[in-house]
Amino acid sequence: MKKLILLAFICSVGFAKAQEFQLTDKYNVTHQRNIGQEEEDTWAVDVRASENPGKSLATLAIADFGLLDEMRISVLEQPGLEEVTEVLKITIEYNTCCASTEEFYYLVTNDDFIALPSVKNEYAYEPISDIHYIFPNQSFGQEGTILRAALQYTETYTVKDIKVLRSIAWNDDDFDTEDAITAINY
Repeated sequence: MKKLILLAFICSVGFAKAQEFQLTDKYNVTHQRNIGQEEEDTWAVDVRASENPGKSLATLAIADFGLLDEMRISVLEQPGLEEVTEVLKITIEYNTCCASTEEFYYLVTNDDFIALPSVKNEYAYEPISDIHYIFPNQSFGQEGTILRAALQYTETYTVKDIKVLRSIAWNDDDFDTEDAITAINY
């Protein structure tokens, strides 16, 4: 009986530690407007907290607005980073001859909204690899560290391999000056 209780405890700790992003209505994308020349199909949208819609937390430029397929907002609660209450992820999907996604990540603290460099993934067929951020309380996460990693998948879409592209020790930095990173699968 003690072994069964110990096994149940170990499993629950493992599941509690490994979190995933969950869709949320805590944030909204609003106030879309055309930017640039009229011939261009680039739009800007504001990200706002649902409980404080008057304040824009971020503005995203969406190229090829006519090709936009879907926009999802999700959060990772308790990511395991000091003074970060949650991580906000906005996923923008485009569908043309090739599918592509762009992900914008924001570290949410009590006083700030800190952007990580965006991540783009382009797919010609089924995804065999893509790039994501991994936070400490997620599977494959490391304590106090944000990982930007390329994940490779099996035919059944389970993670086969992880290659860490960058390891960022969390120390309340501003990442706005770094360019987006793109993974192309053709």
